[in-house]
Amino acid sequence: MTSLEDADKLFKKASKLCTPSLLHLRLSFDWEQATPMFERAAAIYRTKKNLDKARQCYEKAATGQDRQGSPWHAGKMMEKAAEVCKEGPGSQVETAELYRQAAKYYAEAGRAQTSGESLCRGAKVVEDKDPALAGKLYLEAIEAVEDDGKEGLSGDMYRQAIAFHIRAQQWSDAVLLLTRFASACDSANLRSSQCRAYLSAVVVLLYAQDTLQAFNVYQDALGVSNFSSSDEAFVAEALFEAYRSQDAEEVKRVVKAKHVLSDLDNAVARLARQLPTGSIQMVQLGPSKIQTDDLDADDLT
Repeated sequence: MTSLEDADKLFKKASKLCTPSLLHLRLSFDWEQATPMFERAAAIYRTKKNLDKARQCYEKAATGQDRQGSPWHAGKMMEKAAEVCKEGPGSQVETAELYRQAAKYYAEAGRAQTSGESLCRGAKVVEDKDPALAGKLYLEAIEAVEDDGKEGLSGDMYRQAIAFHIRAQQWSDAVLLLTRFASACDSANLRSSQCRAYLSAVVVLLYAQDTLQAFNVYQDALGVSNFSSSDEAFVAEALFEAYRSQDAEEVKRVVKAKHVLSDLDNAVARLARQLPTGSIQMVQLGPSKIQTDDLDADDLT
């Protein structure tokens, strides 16, 4: 079947199977027969660019899969509905909501990773139109994985969310996620990622010209043994020493020499390369808890 007429016939027949009828002695839904019909009709409608009908059929197919006890396949069908909505006249917010519904099905199927990925796709769709919704969806994606006890799988989702907040210049939100990611890394024993997350939080705050808060985050991070003896900790201290000098050229020298900064995720590394931003104001930064005797000012590699 390849024509719109064929798709219409499939849709009509499947719809009847999902409508109780005393006349035909059909008192319950027959999703087992109806679901594959909805799926075939959806594929034809999509090929023929009747996207509204394709979306409707994919949503019906998702319901059918769910009613038959297959939330995984229901999620797949709902994601197809989201893809069609994104291609067609549906709004970005509607598309994101379909991805969210798909994620719920995946979660029911015990597929936390796939659920989170679906939520991230939904967030990506609405980043420009509805930043608040995007931020919420990214957070839901992270929680979907962490609530399942799989912190080690949340890294990519954190990175997407953090990059989004940086693009939106939502510095506080980015820092909150970076410090939260660092804690998740600690639980999953991801030492390198944890140290980079703390250094990234420092960079973001320095870029935002909140030097004092950057120093406070750094001091708190030094209480984490993994970070206190890391290269990232020494790089952060070198940055603060440069800021204490109130010499913009010294800050630039440190940034250029410290290769660790260029190894951070792209969104943060770009900020680091632009330090210092604005004028370096006099900020009373207390002494570091790090052993500065171990920090060679001439060894900035």
